[in-house]
Amino acid sequence: MKQLFLISILLSGLVAKSQFVRDKKAVPDSSYTIPMFAASYAYQWSGADMATRFGSNSNVGGSFTFKTKTNWYYGIKGNLLFGGKVNEPNLLNGILTSELIPNVIDDNGQLTDITFGQRGSSFFAIGGRLINKLAPNRNSGILVYGGFGILQHKISIKFQDNIASLTDEHKKGYDRFSLGYAANGFIGYLFLSKNRLINFFAGFDYTIGWTKSLRKYNYDTQEIDTERHTNTLSGIRFGWIIRMNKRQTDEFYYQ
Repeated sequence: MKQLFLISILLSGLVAKSQFVRDKKAVPDSSYTIPMFAASYAYQWSGADMATRFGSNSNVGGSFTFKTKTNWYYGIKGNLLFGGKVNEPNLLNGILTSELIPNVIDDNGQLTDITFGQRGSSFFAIGGRLINKLAPNRNSGILVYGGFGILQHKISIKFQDNIASLTDEHKKGYDRFSLGYAANGFIGYLFLSKNRLINFFAGFDYTIGWTKSLRKYNYDTQEIDTERHTNTLSGIRFGWIIRMNKRQTDEFYYQ
């Protein structure tokens, strides 16, 4: 009797295992809607009119997007850009000392070093398509999207001590603060793992903007800048994704 009981338990286990294997094979790899938050970084090169003022820059961004069940892709993205190269060598000539190192006299009568940098930001509403090719599952593949939004940038002017000729208000006559509408495009690869642990995207990111100075007057050139300038930024963007969807049934079987 004891032997029959052990045999029945063993057979029950084999039947259950066989049923699980059949169920595992029966559940297909499926596409579903996935909301995503992503943090990204891009190294970018300036082009067009922007290249006459700034060098390359770093771009840190965040996005909230959806990949739908039918593999449409849409959402919003924002970026902060910063760089250390400014191509305006004569920007503060009117208040600099005669020395080769760019510095001015602060309010205490001491030489103060001046540093320049690029600061800016952009914001876009985006939409595109996930092409399920070269992918290990139906939620990954080639990602293509475009977007429209705004781009702004300016020259950052920093120094350690107080300078009467470079108060926050006076800086506005030198910083070239510009704002305008812009378009953004991306082509790359989106990978969403079945076990939800590894999720990322990488690809080529391109922005073109048409900006105009918001300052009334440039102190260094003693001119009013009323022209609209073309700005381009291109580079490679990599992002890490946090998925915000609930675990799907097929994810359980395919772990």
